[in-house]
Amino acid sequence: MPNNENTQLCPCGSGEPYIECCGRYIEGMAYAPTAEALMRSRFTAYVKGDLQYLVDTDFHEVDTEATKAWMQSAKFTKLEILKVYRGKALDKKGRVEFKAYFVEEGEEKVHHELSDFEKYKGKWYYSGGLAAS
Repeated sequence: MPNNENTQLCPCGSGEPYIECCGRYIEGMAYAPTAEALMRSRFTAYVKGDLQYLVDTDFHEVDTEATKAWMQSAKFTKLEILKVYRGKALDKKGRVEFKAYFVEEGEEKVHHELSDFEKYKGKWYYSGGLAAS
């Protein structure tokens, strides 16, 4: 079997092939149906360096220069979903607590956040986050 990007496992850690998981959202074939699915796909966009997907799925204006710089300086290695508060297909709001692991300047680091998501016109968006300790 060829080593195609679409047959590789998704970076979000779901265990599913990329195209059957976050790839279908990032590549515009579908919208993420839940807050958790959007969280996973946004992490995958960081892994793949897809700045446009991050801009398109954020409720607020994105500092594209700062986001691009971070994406280029860090190697994102693992996503751990700790807890999901609402954010199901029929909800309007949701919150996902997660840890994103990455390597920056040779040092392993963890970003722990409580991310908020809102659904607007049938599509989930990242609406903000709080650093967690």
